[in-house]
Amino acid sequence: MTGDRAQNGAGTPGLPPRTTTSRRLVLATAALAPLLAGTGTAWAHDDGCRRTTDPCHGRRGLIHPVNTRETDWQGVIDVLQHRGRMGGEQVYRMGFLRHDLRVKSYGHSLIPSLGVGSFISFVRYEDGRTMLMGDMAVTEDEMQHVIDVLDEHGLGQTAIHKHLLSHEPAVWWMHVHGLHHDELVLARGLRKALDVTGTPPATGLPESADVDLDTSSIDEALGTKGGTEGEIYKVTFARRETIVDHDRVLPRMTGATTAISFQPTGGGRAIVNGDFVITGEEMQHVIRALRQGGIDIVSIHSHMLFEEPRLFFLHFWGVDDGVRLARGLRAAVDCTNVSPAGSSE
Repeated sequence: MTGDRAQNGAGTPGLPPRTTTSRRLVLATAALAPLLAGTGTAWAHDDGCRRTTDPCHGRRGLIHPVNTRETDWQGVIDVLQHRGRMGGEQVYRMGFLRHDLRVKSYGHSLIPSLGVGSFISFVRYEDGRTMLMGDMAVTEDEMQHVIDVLDEHGLGQTAIHKHLLSHEPAVWWMHVHGLHHDELVLARGLRKALDVTGTPPATGLPESADVDLDTSSIDEALGTKGGTEGEIYKVTFARRETIVDHDRVLPRMTGATTAISFQPTGGGRAIVNGDFVITGEEMQHVIRALRQGGIDIVSIHSHMLFEEPRLFFLHFWGVDDGVRLARGLRAAVDCTNVSPAGSSE
């Protein structure tokens, strides 16, 4: 150590420090080179667009989710006075749409099911604890009150950001996280937070309606079949890797999805809004693909604090022919390590 320090010390007065690389560092780097070359450097596409490594696969000490049924969540349903739905066998999902808000962006009136609402998932784990995870749509006037109430009830915030560029009224999306042995404690905290917003009583799932879009061509462009939720057409992809947060394995469709929503505007045209879940390595490829497809970048941020692998969420916006938008989105999807929501990949 002393020799290394002397070799990289101040050197001659008045001259910059010497940058001679120590012999020990050179030898260590040479010894590690074969290992470094084999860790996470394999790309699935020749264009360097997508990784296939899974850093959490096979890791020991992880806590796994358990299967549940809707009846297991009756207490949560009673507290929140709302019936959600199962997402697979491990996640119970609830949505609280902001029908009280009349949100406009660039002159377009947005349907609440485009994403103007609070969307929460409950997951039970093998150690008996339940995780609450999701985001809440709050106005700027409501935000600080919601933060205080969540904190008072042991629920944390993991991100605060916008899903839209120019819009009114000013709406922010606040990501929340909680973990407790009693899911009713989590549900009561969420109920209190919702009560300090203008969120109206939940009315259940929106009834599906015919959408003025060429959905079969959109499906073909995106390589998977979407579904109608109210007047919105939605397509979802999930990360292929094992996603871990707080040493807990997240079910495939929780916390790490690329969600694409189409709101018809007439004549086959649509608004597209949603977010991509991406790694740092995928970021610029996705941005470039979206911009080449005429789609705007809204924001880039994290949704979680302790996730592995590290993930970022990129929100987007576009208005054009629905099929043309779908083709641009497909180019970006192909730059990420995801598969359609219904797939077991």
